[in-house]
Amino acid sequence: MMNISIDAIIQINRDILKEWLEENPSLYEGIAVNNDRLNEVIEIIKQHEDLILKASYLMGGIAWAQPFSGGNKRTGVVCADTFLRMNGYRLDVKTEEDIEYMKKLLFEIQEERASLNVETMAKIILYVAKRIVKL
Repeated sequence: MMNISIDAIIQINRDILKEWLEENPSLYEGIAVNNDRLNEVIEIIKQHEDLILKASYLMGGIAWAQPFSGGNKRTGVVCADTFLRMNGYRLDVKTEEDIEYMKKLLFEIQEERASLNVETMAKIILYVAKRIVKL
């Protein structure tokens, strides 16, 4: 199984923020990374061998840890999909309801900063498991 690198995660965030700034120049979010928080997410991901769990913890972990100055939830989603694509799968999010539910879950996971909420992570894992398809 191929893993996504820290450098790739950081680059994904930079690309997301660059696009955001091009569309919203007056809403500068800044571009910075808290390496300790990002490494915390990476360590959680390393604990898992299953593709779906790794993708889910990428998505939920980045939204929870907020290692970037902006674009954390978007970065988590893109990183999870990128990781899946590296391994021959992708997220298949088709409906507006799917997107809204994903947003709800990611807002929910970021609310509890002290620790990664196990119940919300279970919902994210189920969300990913139901929407993963082979390339």
